[in-house]
Amino acid sequence: MSHVKWGSRSVAVCVLVVACMLAWVAPAFATETTRRPAESSIAVSTETKTLSSSTTRASASAGSADAKAVLILDASYSMVEEDAEGPRMDAAKKATHELVEFLPPTAKMGLIAYGAQESNAPDNREKGCKDIERLVPIGKVDKQKFGAAIDGLTPKGYTPMGNALRKAAEQLGSDGERSIILVSDGIDTCAPPEVCDVAKELAGDGVDLAIHTVGFKADEEARAELECIAEAGGGQFLEAADASSLAQSLKFLSQRGVEKYQTGGTPFEFSDTPEGAKWLGEGQYQTTVTPDRGIAKDRYFRISVPPRHHARVVFSPVWQTEGTWEDGHLKIDPVELTNEGDAECGWFPVTHTAFVSAGPDYGIESATASAERNGESDMECDMSDILVQTQISDVEGNDTGDIGLEVSVFYEPIPGDEEKTEWSDGKTIKAGDYLGEMPMKNPEPISGGTGFNDAVDITEGTYSDNIIPGEFRFYKIPVAYGQRPVVKVKTPESVAHNADSLGFGIYDPMRNELVRTPLNFFMGAAESDAETLSQYVWHDTSTPYQGEYYIWAGMGWVHEGYDITGVEQPFEFEVVVDGEPGNGGPDWTPTHEDGPEPSDEPIAFNAADKAAETSASQSSQDSQDGQGSDTEVNAAKDDQDGGFGLLPGLLGGLLVLLLVAGAVVFFLARGRR
Repeated sequence: MSHVKWGSRSVAVCVLVVACMLAWVAPAFATETTRRPAESSIAVSTETKTLSSSTTRASASAGSADAKAVLILDASYSMVEEDAEGPRMDAAKKATHELVEFLPPTAKMGLIAYGAQESNAPDNREKGCKDIERLVPIGKVDKQKFGAAIDGLTPKGYTPMGNALRKAAEQLGSDGERSIILVSDGIDTCAPPEVCDVAKELAGDGVDLAIHTVGFKADEEARAELECIAEAGGGQFLEAADASSLAQSLKFLSQRGVEKYQTGGTPFEFSDTPEGAKWLGEGQYQTTVTPDRGIAKDRYFRISVPPRHHARVVFSPVWQTEGTWEDGHLKIDPVELTNEGDAECGWFPVTHTAFVSAGPDYGIESATASAERNGESDMECDMSDILVQTQISDVEGNDTGDIGLEVSVFYEPIPGDEEKTEWSDGKTIKAGDYLGEMPMKNPEPISGGTGFNDAVDITEGTYSDNIIPGEFRFYKIPVAYGQRPVVKVKTPESVAHNADSLGFGIYDPMRNELVRTPLNFFMGAAESDAETLSQYVWHDTSTPYQGEYYIWAGMGWVHEGYDITGVEQPFEFEVVVDGEPGNGGPDWTPTHEDGPEPSDEPIAFNAADKAAETSASQSSQDSQDGQGSDTEVNAAKDDQDGGFGLLPGLLGGLLVLLLVAGAVVFFLARGRR
């Protein structure tokens, strides 16, 4: 008996000890896992740091601690041409010297040259195509050593670009962020191997390798090949006509390239026919499309709308180049939604067509479509086979190349009459102008995301960030019913004087654009007014959903005639959440989780069974329990701290269970005395 008592007490003590440990661990873990604005890893130079707290984002070539790069210089015979204010080789040397002086002392870069040892005589091709020399090994840049190696180059031979790329990749190894910058004035004269194939092969070996090219006085054929190398190698192609523009190009590529929008969602493809259209479920999907030129063709997919739900479909096109102006005007048109199962069931409001202009300063213009139930008679009717017909084209007939496209499907539960009546009591619509102060003092350095999917979590406050032509910056903040986000932006005079437009604004949780404002800063600093919605967020209005609202900034393209540079434009912004959290309103918020795999059959929606059970009493109970379906929004209603996240919440639940279990075992042990 004493053995039983001791065992029971031991179990109780152990359980309580573990529970106490979790009580200590869980808050710490929550603190570590809650996303905070990330600081950049490099300080801005005195040339570009015009806002006191601005920082420069880490680059692929010289940013993070493990980043490294190799510069490949063309020293083939064609570099003796005197069409760059002297011999091309002299201009290349001058530009490279300028690059070396520009690099920070922490930059890790090596130097390779080809064509400097063997002549380009026809009978010397075998030796000439092996004439690839490592002049400076990869490491922290020794300016004197680098300069001496450059000055010693004499153009003589062939152009073995493919093998030079392989040698550079070998030097870089397989770890960390790696980049190759190839400067050439002509085509590869030593194929095979075909240089584009080599670039594709090398880029496929690791996601952290980028191959950039610079066409120096390159003709049309050479330009095409260098563009092919950069595209295959996941890098950028730039052109240069003299030492100055070559130096600018090298600085740009050594600092960093344009950070591209990171698409997200389950992959899918449109069907060319209604018969081949697959069903998409609730969630986010992604695809790549080639916009039609001229007459737009129809593209299809299907959705299955569960009973007592509306469906919302949002199309978000991503058209982003390397920072240069590109002609074109995209049209994303959800032409028609059709109930193929029951033509009398459902209501399909007019869709919103997106016209996408060139330049991130225009933001991301989303197209939308809805499939709604109309009246009580439609609540349970068959909407399992809704055909979505879409057209994607360039209205000016230009070749815009492939674009990324995200498609999000939302199933919004329809509230009952009792709920609508209860919520209407707290409904607040008109807000007017924001009259609060936004001093924009003591900004916190932050690195924004490239788009919606990696938007950085923020709270109310003032922040500083950097951007280059062709980029987006995205941030997100929770907003509850009865509130609205307010944003104000300022930036100094254009640092590079080659792009002068910064757009910013606000998107709702469905990623519909609510606010878009331009700032022009070519001739001087610019500061916006406080920009916000005309009303507070509330159910069944033009801004109906609580949840994560997106603050974005985008810098326009570099226009024709201006050099591209990697100099970053600093900017500051302040975000305020205006208003007080309201009482009531649906718990549902849009989700952007990956959707289920496309299917040949309607995709079951598990949450639909529970939707019919939703009532005002249940909503009231949820309010009493302090438990909503969206953790971050509920946290916003408390103190705008962003919440703890899922895993710490689970740990907290486990803690409670262990405490209860410990108490039960302990009292059972006492009862057996």
